[in-house]
Amino acid sequence: MAIRHRVYLVPGFFGFTQMGDKETERIAYFQHVPGFLQRRFKERGINAEVHAVASSPTSGLEARARDIWREMARTASADDAQLHLVGHSTGGLDARGVVSLRMAAEAPDFVKRVRSVVTIATPHHGTPLASFFHQGGVGKTLLRYLWLFTFLTLHRKAMPLRAAVLQACYWLVLAGEQAKLPPNLFNQIARLTADLSDAEREELLRFFGPMGEDQRLIEDLTPRRVRAFNADTGDREGVRYGCIVTGAPPPNLALRVLLSPDALLYGIFSFLYGKSAPLSRELQVPERTAAQTQALQEAFGEKFEAWSDGIVPSRSQVWGKVIHVASADHLDVMGHFDQPPGYVSWLKSGSRFQEPQFHAAWERVLDFTVQG
Repeated sequence: MAIRHRVYLVPGFFGFTQMGDKETERIAYFQHVPGFLQRRFKERGINAEVHAVASSPTSGLEARARDIWREMARTASADDAQLHLVGHSTGGLDARGVVSLRMAAEAPDFVKRVRSVVTIATPHHGTPLASFFHQGGVGKTLLRYLWLFTFLTLHRKAMPLRAAVLQACYWLVLAGEQAKLPPNLFNQIARLTADLSDAEREELLRFFGPMGEDQRLIEDLTPRRVRAFNADTGDREGVRYGCIVTGAPPPNLALRVLLSPDALLYGIFSFLYGKSAPLSRELQVPERTAAQTQALQEAFGEKFEAWSDGIVPSRSQVWGKVIHVASADHLDVMGHFDQPPGYVSWLKSGSRFQEPQFHAAWERVLDFTVQG
């Protein structure tokens, strides 16, 4: 009898799987990923199912690991399938926490069936960007404002002005589409929020609600806190650990870029890239193996230590076997890259990551998980 597999996709910061019921207006964290994996499993003749799991949006790493247990429990106990975790960004730390020896005494029995952990763009040694947002409570303040904005936008007792503003944004989106402007994240959000059902509104309020109370995750991603996490979170025997490393070329604010329609978004990416501080002394990365270093050099060149994906320094993303290195920003590999109409980028990084690179990265995930 063929071995059965279950692959769990673990999201990063914000921890959602998808928002919105209507397929044309839905915002998914793993955009196009589950469908691609499921199709390729079938084409390879592999008996596997793919599940996207959710976690607390901004809670600390301990709470998020327990969220993953609860989400996995819905399907993992249905049979004796081999289990695999694929975590993006913070989700990679969550995946390691789920199977760690530190939490083994509390873990459900099905955790013993986890055979592989793949981490993608994960801050295994922290990111200075988290330190920037943690200092002075900058990040917590921004998240509270986001929570307040969401509450005022979505709450059913909000003033009629809310509906008028959202409808105006929606008409702007339609006008932009008629003018054949490229799609962007604003379009997606405007479409999602302009005509929410009661069920969608309540779902979004439940999701964003905890942000007003718990923003512990920001501090947990600082290099200092991740060092403590690593010291307490040993790898589990019998589990294979692999990683996909992402990095975008250092920003170049040339005149042609500043005059482009994406200048503002590229400027935001450049700011985040700088604050991710790949060469910061705060970032203490242990010595790599020769194979790990070679993989980074072949993709990014001799100066790879200065690379970042805009959120996490590339050298902080190494854990276990480097199964793939992609010239990509932090969200490209999740299916959010510039290739309309099927794909819409959330970051404007100039990475030139598109569908062939997207498929190549996830083929490596397939190879590592179910075929070892």
